[in-house]
Amino acid sequence: MRESKGFTLIELLVVIAVIALLLAILMPALSRAREMGQRIACANHLKTLLLANEVYASKYDGYYAPIMFRTTRLIKWPTNKAFRACMYMDSYRTGEDDTLFDLPDAFLCPSDKISRDIKNRFFNREDGEIELVLLSYGYNFTDWDVAGGGWSVSAGGYAGHRVEGIPRPAGKLAFVDSVDWWVVWPGANYEAGWDKLGQANIKAYKDLDPRVDGPTIYRHNEGANIGFYDGHVGYMKKQEVFIQEDFDARKPSMWWVNRCPIW
Repeated sequence: MRESKGFTLIELLVVIAVIALLLAILMPALSRAREMGQRIACANHLKTLLLANEVYASKYDGYYAPIMFRTTRLIKWPTNKAFRACMYMDSYRTGEDDTLFDLPDAFLCPSDKISRDIKNRFFNREDGEIELVLLSYGYNFTDWDVAGGGWSVSAGGYAGHRVEGIPRPAGKLAFVDSVDWWVVWPGANYEAGWDKLGQANIKAYKDLDPRVDGPTIYRHNEGANIGFYDGHVGYMKKQEVFIQEDFDARKPSMWWVNRCPIW
């Protein structure tokens, strides 16, 4: 009877080498597939925000949910109970603290490595107030952030658009990947912000450079999902999102609707 033989050392090394080669080939593909799935889930979250905005407008005389407005206190869109109700947001809360009014984990971007840590969602401002910041998505505040843009917290105001007041809504940015509740055009400057910090909390961005206040976060393979006012969501690379020539008010831009940039 012939004796069975085991693998020789050379055969084992060959098998290990083949497995390593297969892993080297498959892992990048699996990583890309995983990121694609996360990007699609993120896009669906943005579509939910956009749909809720349309529902809000249908209830409030054609006005989209304001980025912020003042009554007896300053109301920011994540703390706007009427807007939250439009997307049944509070039904997803875990019950940790219903007064926080941040986005529940179910609404956070799956690629967002920062906002899931509750410690990163708030920070103490210099005036002692606690600022709600981390939400995975920011609402476009560019029209009111420019000097003389018309927003006055002290005098009261409504920082929000009306449906009929937005020309070419398919090309106007409403919500985008961020780690702050609001975003502006200078904050999309990836060379000043993202390329230096990557996925960092908002305090790090605010300390880095005032030009990246209200930053866009390019967490999807050096790009971001963008929700437009007509309800569609698109993916754009960082070089497409921040274009220096958009500073020219004569050039159509997805960042502003009614006002001229005067940074």
